[in-house]
Amino acid sequence: MKCDICRIRTAVIFVQQVSRDSSVELHLCEQCARERGFSTTENRIDISLGGLFSDVLEKKGPGSEDANTCPKCGCTLDTIKKHRKTGCTECYSHFRAEIIALLRQDGVEYAYTGPLPGKKDGEAERPSAEQLRRELQRAIERENYELAAYYRDRLKLLEQH
Repeated sequence: MKCDICRIRTAVIFVQQVSRDSSVELHLCEQCARERGFSTTENRIDISLGGLFSDVLEKKGPGSEDANTCPKCGCTLDTIKKHRKTGCTECYSHFRAEIIALLRQDGVEYAYTGPLPGKKDGEAERPSAEQLRRELQRAIERENYELAAYYRDRLKLLEQH
């Protein structure tokens, strides 16, 4: 998960502010956390959490306009919050944390766990066990072990059914 402030580095500190009406989550990388008074070596916080969250919610500071606007379509976070619609598919990636927070406020869990739709005409057939074994072997030869694990797991599922 990316840092909510810089949107570049991986978040390592997670802070949540809960009020009667809503909940706000903040994900910080080590550098942004240090700039805001958090320490990764100590167990204490030297900052007002109210000030921390108001800064994020109001998007104050350098580069705030870029962080608050989709780079592809120019849609702003305020527009998404107001209309509950994104401008393009890139908005989902750019505003991921904010969209998840909005969904949670509405009581919606963002991970879909229901059934997938049935196969439509013209869709490709599922790969056979032999095709998966060949892809697994290629992945191992290329030393792409993540992909190899993926094909291994797909083979196990296919053989179970």
